[in-house]
Order: sequence, then C-alpha cells, then structure tokens
Amino acid sequence: MLEYFSIFVIEVLFLHVDIQNYTVNQRSIHCMIMVFLWAFFAASLLYFSRKQYYFPVRGNKKEKISLKNWIITLVCLIDCKIITFIDWHTLKLVGEAQGKTILQFCIQYLYYMLEVMLVILIIIYGQKAIETLLKKESSIPFGGIILAMTWGAFHFISRGAGLEIWNGISTMIFSVLSGVMYLRLYKKCLYSYLFISIGYLL
Repeated sequence: MLEYFSIFVIEVLFLHVDIQNYTVNQRSIHCMIMVFLWAFFAASLLYFSRKQYYFPVRGNKKEKISLKNWIITLVCLIDCKIITFIDWHTLKLVGEAQGKTILQFCIQYLYYMLEVMLVILIIIYGQKAIETLLKKESSIPFGGIILAMTWGAFHFISRGAGLEIWNGISTMIFSVLSGVMYLRLYKKCLYSYLFISIGYLL
C-alpha cells in the first residue's frame, strides 16, 4: 500500500511521473522514495512494538544453531537461488546490473534491502501472531505462509502485465522457504536477514 501511495500520489501528483513508462532514472527516484517510506514505517512499527509489547526480543546468543538446522537452512538457501536463477537465467545480481549505471544499480539494491527488511518483519510478526493464538511455539513456518499469502501472492499481478503464474508461484515458494530459515535459525533476526538477503538479492 505504501508503494501504491508513492506511485499514485507522490509520483503522479507531485513529480508528474508516467508510471506506465518509467525511465531508468524515474525508476531510481521511485526506489529512493520507497526506501524512505519503508524505513520510516519499519522504524515506527518496531518502536511501537518494543515499547508496548517488548517484542521482538533479541535472540539468545548462547543458543547454538545445530548442524541439522544449518544444513536445512543451506538447503533452503540453495532452493531460493535455483528459483532466482530460473527467473533471471543468471544470478539476479548480474541481471539487475544490465543497462544500469553504478548509481542506479546501488539505488535498486538499496530498495531491495529495505524490501527484505519488510519480508523479515512479516515473517517475524506473522509467526508471533499465530503462536500467540495457539499459545505455544510452533515448528510450522506460519510467518512464511502469511508472507506467501500476502507479499508472495501479490506477485501474480505485481508487474502490471496481466497474470504471471510463475512469478507468483516462485515468490510464494521463496516466502515459505524464508519462513523455514527463520525458524531453523532460532528466530535470530540478523542471521535470518542475512540468509534471506542472499537468497533474494544474489
């Protein structure tokens, strides 16, 4: 919804940008607007949540991740990379660099880094919400499932070119895999962000 606000209010009314025919520079402007909007939203959410509910809490640094969980995490990461390779026919990093200046590429990836932050937040709060309803912790990646049903499902139509089946399915699979990694990494946010970022951005 923040992205729609940027596209249809800020960019159309104030910047007079043609959303149907973005130039590369206009795309960069859009990305920077979204970086600021998402950063403000995420910071506000975390501040309110920590103040009112003391959540999210910092992970237990003394709790070591088992070899089994590292292996499962790496398998999920490899699966994520297979999906992005199918999408781009190369590494996403290489594909995104084509036709962009260094500045445009950096702005695009700053946008993606903030997008991954929102992905993590949906997983964290989605998992917590279901576990709160169940009144117990669960090994089912509910956060990833909620991510798949929201952010993931939106990718069926996100590019504005009609229904894109593979784009939606692949993003939903990525979402669930991300939820699994979050749980297997014992809900450690920094580790989860790192692995999901590699899966999504590389």
